[in-house]
Amino acid sequence: MKLTKFVSIGIALLLGASASILSSSSTALGAQKIVLTFGPIRQAIKISDLEDFAKDGTTTPTLQQIIRFSKMDAQILRGLIGLEIGLKPANLARVVYSTPGEKITDEIGQAIRTQRRTESGKALRAAVILAAGDDGKVSLLEILKKYPLAEVYVDVASISGTVGKLQSLAGTLQSLLQDVMRSTTRTTETTGTESPIEPRPSVRPTTAPPARPRVEPAPLPAPAPQPEGPVRGLW
Repeated sequence: MKLTKFVSIGIALLLGASASILSSSSTALGAQKIVLTFGPIRQAIKISDLEDFAKDGTTTPTLQQIIRFSKMDAQILRGLIGLEIGLKPANLARVVYSTPGEKITDEIGQAIRTQRRTESGKALRAAVILAAGDDGKVSLLEILKKYPLAEVYVDVASISGTVGKLQSLAGTLQSLLQDVMRSTTRTTETTGTESPIEPRPSVRPTTAPPARPRVEPAPLPAPAPQPEGPVRGLW
């Protein structure tokens, strides 16, 4: 192999690996900016500021302002943001993407949403699965850190209800999984397990059918007698 060709292949492999690393790093970063909303009020904070608040109660002027407007107790808000809820990652995707699971996550997506309120449920489902994949636990803070967009909007007034819905999802995870399994089984039974209908073998009669009566042909009429010898005239 020529040296130039070897170098070209090496550069191509290096660029491919670098692109893969950058892509995975940007995905792992999640949301970088959180926009806290309360009615018409919008205040943007960094995810690192919210981490510090959940960790030791440190508040920035922006966070203090939104807490004051919402009239929420700072310690209660801090507890809700950092509260961990057990969600085992095994079969979580099947449950979250089932009809009941999508309904719950779509409701939560009204409080943790995209800027244009489009596909909020889809983004939240991805964030929940990613957050639970680390240790089988999720919190509002972890969901925001795993959110698949750089910016996420959070309705402060709905945080308490959002945490309650996450707890409800965790409490009904097993029953929802059983419902999904039953639904899958019923679909398989009705579409994939039906055996083809085989034709029944013909059954030969055990007794001979009655013989049809033989119809004899009608006898032909006898020919008229012919006169013997020439017919003599009167003359």
